[in-house]
Amino acid sequence: MKLTVKNLILICGLLAVLPMTSCSDNEPDNTVTVNLVNTKLIYNGDGEWADALNTEVHGIDCQGVTFSHTATASEWGSYWSGFCASRVTDVDDYTAENTWLDHQYASMSGGGVTGLGTPYLVGYWNSAEGENPASPSLGISMTDGSTFTVKSVYLNNTTYAFYTMLNGSSYSKKFADGDWMKASFYGVTANGTVVGPVDFYLADYRDGKHTLVKDWTMVDLSPLSAGSALKSIYLQMASSDSGQWGMNTPAYVALDRLTLNPGK
Repeated sequence: MKLTVKNLILICGLLAVLPMTSCSDNEPDNTVTVNLVNTKLIYNGDGEWADALNTEVHGIDCQGVTFSHTATASEWGSYWSGFCASRVTDVDDYTAENTWLDHQYASMSGGGVTGLGTPYLVGYWNSAEGENPASPSLGISMTDGSTFTVKSVYLNNTTYAFYTMLNGSSYSKKFADGDWMKASFYGVTANGTVVGPVDFYLADYRDGKHTLVKDWTMVDLSPLSAGSALKSIYLQMASSDSGQWGMNTPAYVALDRLTLNPGK
């Protein structure tokens, strides 16, 4: 009996020093990799986020990180900007049907970084906001308002943007030599200083290149927080096909697996 008790004490001691596993995506060094699987969101049968046009929803919160979202209803219809969650798998080309607004929530991969049908974000940039906006349409911050350092993110084209650049449309040109579309990330420090940008080309037809992104690609965002912790980051877009009213190319981007360190 004494031997049994002794063994139990030894076993309990060993268990006390063994590391415990966690079901979150937070890594041992306090790194957070945002995974929408960890957030309770409702999707319709097509994988579209049910609250995309809900005017009372102003963001998506996941693992302590908030992604901005704005929906507006008017006599001319409803529209949104910012980020929408998506599980859409349909990657078909709807250029001939001209029904892209019914199919605006799809990444070219038909899912997030981890596979078909897994959740990801679709961002739509409001080109009317201008430079250094007070309330950026594509803003990202800690839900509690604390500072953080940012590491990386994965980007991809949406089907709407990809096929429009590939084929052209009644509003946008078919991309040719010299054309490009990029996403630009900026950081905002605690004292309001804007740093950046970090640019990523979703399409690049300059200097003999013919790059049109259709797979998830990791973008290094660490230069944004190299000098100071950040209060927020925001994303803007630009295209060679632009006019008096802004971008003619659809200002969409798919985003997944943002990685950052809170409280740094």
